[in-house]
Amino acid sequence: MISRNSIRVKVMQSLYEYNVSTHKNPKQIEKMLLNACEDIYRLYIKSLALFVPLTQIAEQIIDIKKTLFFAKEEDLHPNVKFIENQFIRKIGENTSLQKLIEHYGLGWNNDVEMVFVRKIFDALANQEFYIEYMQDSTNSFANDKAFVLTLVEKFFLENETMIHYFSERKLHWQLDYNDVMIMVYNTLKGFKEKQSDNIAIPPLFKLDEEGASEDKEFMLNLLHYTIQEDENYKQIVIKKLQNWEADRIAVIDFILLKMAICEFCCFPSIPLRVTLNEYIEISKYYSTPKSRMFINGLLDKILDDLKAENKINKQGRGLMG
Repeated sequence: MISRNSIRVKVMQSLYEYNVSTHKNPKQIEKMLLNACEDIYRLYIKSLALFVPLTQIAEQIIDIKKTLFFAKEEDLHPNVKFIENQFIRKIGENTSLQKLIEHYGLGWNNDVEMVFVRKIFDALANQEFYIEYMQDSTNSFANDKAFVLTLVEKFFLENETMIHYFSERKLHWQLDYNDVMIMVYNTLKGFKEKQSDNIAIPPLFKLDEEGASEDKEFMLNLLHYTIQEDENYKQIVIKKLQNWEADRIAVIDFILLKMAICEFCCFPSIPLRVTLNEYIEISKYYSTPKSRMFINGLLDKILDDLKAENKINKQGRGLMG
């Protein structure tokens, strides 16, 4: 479920920790990487657990308004479309999700957290797509599902209030937030009206029929191979530098270059073009404004040398392009 792009970013962050650490311990870095991935999954479960509390807050507001001395007609006969959203009910009834919420202790079940949920609901209630949904007389599972997916896409994604809230709990959740929201969106998109309530919530790493994960293996191998060949990859980079001292290269750029070389040489099934595009894209968000062009130009030159030296072994059609 986690994307290869997110995996590469997590490995990059771990290699940065390894690079700046005084006592370089590959096993310790691997443990930190796995813990960071576990935290991504915790944020994913915490986010999936948010939908039902939002409807609970909406219901509490309705109940309070009914008791007002000067209650209006709309207060006495409220619009309950959101609190009766069939798709959110389906999420809440998923036993796999409830077990994961309980296992990690990620429910929204204390007063402090519910204050935040109220803040999110108040902001949601002012969104145009929410108002249109509430005014729409359509009553169907498909309509309710479409609304929830829109909620994730237009309101949760890049929501600064939510990003700030989660980052106060775990600092790196700020970096993981949007990737997690995409995971939430893709998970909910796959929910069906007639599916069993005990259908499993996907694990962080996609598993094959034997319970192994190619993505997890890729992540750990990328980490270990890059560490093992660090000096070798460093010399490959230095060899191609022109009028540029190695110590002037941004630390993140150097790490990304080494990771890309590692993928060129050690991962036969990953197309060269995919590797090039991925690391150029990552550099846009995690390094300097000029890193994209620098990495692109240098990797092209390095790739030519590696091909000439027969150090690249790609197995399959189209992988060398």
